[in-house]
Amino acid sequence: MKIRVLSKQVLAATVIVTGAVAVSCNSGQSREGGGIFDNISEAFSSEVTPETINKILQEKYPQSSDSAKADPLRDLNAQMHRVYAQNSTKPLWLEGRKFGKQATELIKAIEDLKWDGLDPETYGLSELKKAVAQKDASDEALASGELAFTASYLSAARDLTLGVLNPAEIDKEWHADNDSTLTAADDLAKAPKDISLQKYRPANPRYALMQKELQKWDKLRSDTTYQQSKTAIGNAASDVAISIMQKELASSASDTDMVKTYQYLNHLSKTGKIDEETIKALHRSPDEYVELLKINMERLRWLPNTMEGRYIWVSIPQTEIDYFKDGNNLFHNRSVVGAKITRTPTILKPMQNIVICPPWTLPLSIVGKEYGGRIPSYYEVYQGGKRVPNSAVNASNYRRFTVRQPAGPRAALGYVKFNLPNQWDIYLHDTPGRYVFANKNRYLSHGCVRVKDPKTLAALILEESNVGVDSINVLISRNRTRQFPTPKIPVYITYTTVNADSALQKVIYLNDPYKKDSVILARLK
Repeated sequence: MKIRVLSKQVLAATVIVTGAVAVSCNSGQSREGGGIFDNISEAFSSEVTPETINKILQEKYPQSSDSAKADPLRDLNAQMHRVYAQNSTKPLWLEGRKFGKQATELIKAIEDLKWDGLDPETYGLSELKKAVAQKDASDEALASGELAFTASYLSAARDLTLGVLNPAEIDKEWHADNDSTLTAADDLAKAPKDISLQKYRPANPRYALMQKELQKWDKLRSDTTYQQSKTAIGNAASDVAISIMQKELASSASDTDMVKTYQYLNHLSKTGKIDEETIKALHRSPDEYVELLKINMERLRWLPNTMEGRYIWVSIPQTEIDYFKDGNNLFHNRSVVGAKITRTPTILKPMQNIVICPPWTLPLSIVGKEYGGRIPSYYEVYQGGKRVPNSAVNASNYRRFTVRQPAGPRAALGYVKFNLPNQWDIYLHDTPGRYVFANKNRYLSHGCVRVKDPKTLAALILEESNVGVDSINVLISRNRTRQFPTPKIPVYITYTTVNADSALQKVIYLNDPYKKDSVILARLK
């Protein structure tokens, strides 16, 4: 039985009155049966009882009938009850009547959430510090502090794993499902020695780079020399511009290559000159960069927090594509993505196969909007699987027909198509209009992703099947359609306005062509 702590006066009186009994109990007898000193010792170290914790748990984190309708992973009250049900409602953070080392470690972990672009106060940082500092606290106050630590841990783990916001409510074109398993409640119930939050962060290497960038901009905020340079930049090229670049790039160089690096990392034209576009970027404050990082770290948290060893990463704002295998970038090139009125959605799907010399079945939206039912002669029209004259189609009946473009040099999909099954009919492909890859603005497609040098990418993916560029060229020369199954390589077609360079070493700040950033920023604030 647990005994509540007695006052000093009552405790002293108890010792005096029972002193004789205490002596006789020690006279040559075993102490297995206990004694008043045992009870006194227990009184000094008495823990908060499960009953008290459960009482405060029910008051502060009640479970209602609505809990069954809520997302169980985002329902903090349900997660709180799950933890303590598995732990027989015993304290997790208290050691006797004080908060132990793990509580101190969690406070530090919550403070470090600022490098995730998250506000530590959202997770009750001040309340946690107050709980640790309190003296002679009541059982109820200790129980409240105990629960505050658990709630902080669970909330932080949830937001790192799933994101603070629900992407379905923010971006209707975000279709990359986060299937991450949130294990925080079970992890905590086991009372582990390591309560680090790191395991809940995205394993995406871009996320770790962004964390470092946040620290960089935080330091520059308090760099008076840098801030003075920002104020003095004016509207003309000068040594001041170079000094700003040196600070932001952590470089001591002052040559044209450094200017080009700065321009590349800010998604500018790489002229090597401090032109008007570059000066405009130099005016951007650390706070603006911090906001961009916060927005895009949230986007990365919307993706699964684990990554396969092999994957394709398409950056919509950057209009570039990368193929990574075991941490190495095997393919980096330009791409073309959806125009602003036919935008490419964010999707994450596994590649299924590669088609050489692919025919193209036109979406009905293109048949209706672009051709008005008048089908050019270089297309084939089918109804019920049978070829019919193109003239059979008109603006009122075009939905009854299938319009197909056969493989060939004029084919809209070019010579290579990368299939990844999805309901939006989005895939990667070649194009006969390869001149567009020279454009800086490559938001031009109907939604699919066009890839520069797709034969090389296909050969890299099909390497294990011994299909190389030469084999692909033979099929193309014969205009022969051939489908090759591929490993299920995850294809990330992502809308992030901050990305990593192709070597995953530097952070690149991009434009916002579809104007999506402001919505996320407003909700995060």
